[in-house]
Amino acid sequence: MYELLIFIALSVVLECGFGILYGVGVGFDPIMVLPAAIFLNFAGVILAVLVMDALFNWKTGIKSWIERRLGRGQKLVDKYGTIGIVMGIVVLSPIQLAVVGKLLCMKPSKLYPALFVAICLVALAYFAVALGIFKFLLKW
Repeated sequence: MYELLIFIALSVVLECGFGILYGVGVGFDPIMVLPAAIFLNFAGVILAVLVMDALFNWKTGIKSWIERRLGRGQKLVDKYGTIGIVMGIVVLSPIQLAVVGKLLCMKPSKLYPALFVAICLVALAYFAVALGIFKFLLKW
């Protein structure tokens, strides 16, 4: 029972990759580990976005202040923000990218799909590592 709780905590708090490595290592079914880790990590990202929205609504001047500061670069954020979020997964965690996306005032219609794609890319990479696929490919 505690293995499941550790898997959930790792997938939500740290990243889906750590949850996948732990879940496969403990002996959970890999076919169930991958979508569960992606779902749990995306739930953590949505929670982070909701907390950011609550902070913006709590202090009303913060959002307008950020929007004024980003006024000149908003076209660039709208044009390249989605690609930046997906590429940013190499450096930051999905929760950090969600916070950055909210601070850049990205629209949810662009932020959520970009975060989901980024989480899936990380999950597939860790899944391949956990199953030893890279070891097989590098041998060949």
